[in-house]
This record gives sequence, structure tokens and C-alpha cells, in this order.
Amino acid sequence: MSRRSSFANDLILCPWWVSTVLALISWVVLRGIIPAIQLASPFFRALAPAAATIAPLVAIFFLALSVISAIRSWRNRAVVEKQTGLDSLRSLPWKNFEDLLAEAYRRQGYRVEERLGGGPDGGVDLVLGRDRMVTLVQCKRWRGKPVSVQTVRELFGVLHDRHADGAKLVATTRFTSEATAFAAGKPIELVDQDALLSLIRDVQTSGRMRVPIEPESDHLAPACPQCSAAMILRTARRGRNAGAKFWGCPNYPKCRGTRTL
Repeated sequence: MSRRSSFANDLILCPWWVSTVLALISWVVLRGIIPAIQLASPFFRALAPAAATIAPLVAIFFLALSVISAIRSWRNRAVVEKQTGLDSLRSLPWKNFEDLLAEAYRRQGYRVEERLGGGPDGGVDLVLGRDRMVTLVQCKRWRGKPVSVQTVRELFGVLHDRHADGAKLVATTRFTSEATAFAAGKPIELVDQDALLSLIRDVQTSGRMRVPIEPESDHLAPACPQCSAAMILRTARRGRNAGAKFWGCPNYPKCRGTRTL
């Protein structure tokens, strides 16, 4: 189901000065232009008293939206600057996480289309525009479990249905190897937890984001199929595969995820 939109919501999502300009225009039209031309038309003669009465209300309405827009913009900028790592990102309410990504991509030079309210909008949380290219963004503020191939397939379907140029799937976890394989060669960018940390760090001015430096070998290690942690190379000590190498979860015995070489 699509999230509801309205004229007021659209103005809140615009820069604050848009509503301020509309407040000024409405005041000039209702208090200046309409009374000035009331003698030229019976319609404007009847409208002039009402226009003068509602002018302050209309101007206050637009100015209130301007204030809300400014506060929302300031809050989103502050949220970006406060982030320090995965824990802080995962602790955000889902809507704040979505707003944070909107601000991050805006700082990268994208035009960002977003919505107020709750619930997904057909599998799309943000729409990015740049160089006449339209990119859909889906946000996954998850803990632990990796993003499955089914989620990537669904986004690929939405990409075709909306005739977009590309898509980004942004997650606070990793992606399964099947999901990565499915996205290969398709106009879908998988932004896992490491890429997300780098994204926020690059657009921050506070420098508070800490991106862990992993050993070079970690970049070759697959993600655990159960908890998405970067796996480590182990040697089987018993059983029919004793002496054989395999990928094991670093969180063993809490997590018993394994992968064969």
C-alpha cells in the first residue's frame, strides 16, 4: 500500500524557504492585489473582504509548514552527524534511518524524493534523481540475519515495474552469497553494512563515524549464512572430514554457521 501524501506533507519535505515564499505570495495576493482590482470586477468586489480576512490565516499556515520543514531538515542533519557505527545506526527508529539515508544521498548530490508517514511504498523507500537517471532505494535496518536473495528479486521486480534506471538495497547487515550472485550484472547496488558505514563517514562533517579496518584476508572471507559475520578459516579436528579446511563462524559456539571451501 502506498503511503499517503498531501499538499502539506509535500511542502514539509521541500526546503523551508518554499513555504516562506508561498506565505509572502499569499499575503500579497490576498491583501494587495485582490483589493486593488476589486473595482474592475463584481467577482473581486465580493471576494475582497473575504480575502482580507483569510490572508493572515493562509500566511500563518505556510509559515508553520516552513518552521516544521526547517526543524525536520536540522534534525536529519544532526542525526547524520551523530552516527558512530553500526550500533548507532541499528538503534535508530526505522523512519529516522530512512531520513538519515535521504540526507546522506542528498549530500552526495542526488535529488531525493521521500514521503512522510508509515508503511512501505511498493517496496521503495526513497527515489534518487541525478543526471536524468532515476534510482530506487530500499532500506533494511536489520540486526543479525543477512538479506536474502528473495528480497533482491523483489526489488528487481519493482525496478522493472517502475521503469527506473537502477536500484540500491541498503542494509545494516550483509547479503547472502545467493543475493550477491543474483545482483551481479544487474542495475542493483547492494550496500551492505561496511559500504553503509563508509557512505555515512564520507558525508559526515563531524568525523564521528568509525569504520572498522579489517585485515586484508577478511575481504576474501564469506559472510556467515546464519549471523552474517565475516567467517574465519578453520580445520576440522574430528569426524570423517578431519584435517579438512572449512569456513567457520567466529561466534562459535553461539553460532554454528559453516561454509565449505
